[in-house]
Amino acid sequence: MGENHVCDDNCEHEVLGAEELALGAHDKVDALIDLLIKKGVFKEEEYSNQIKELLKEYGVELE
Repeated sequence: MGENHVCDDNCEHEVLGAEELALGAHDKVDALIDLLIKKGVFKEEEYSNQIKELLKEYGVELE
């Protein structure tokens, strides 16, 4: 589908819902985080600590 694609009543491509888009974005972020850890940009522990701090800021309690 290019820039010039015009969708009419006979369009056959699937329109993604918000949940599907969010899950797709989540998968891409997970893959990116894994790659950055493998490349040594940061350690998994640093990432986990950052997530914990962020959740704490949002008031989410972790076990």
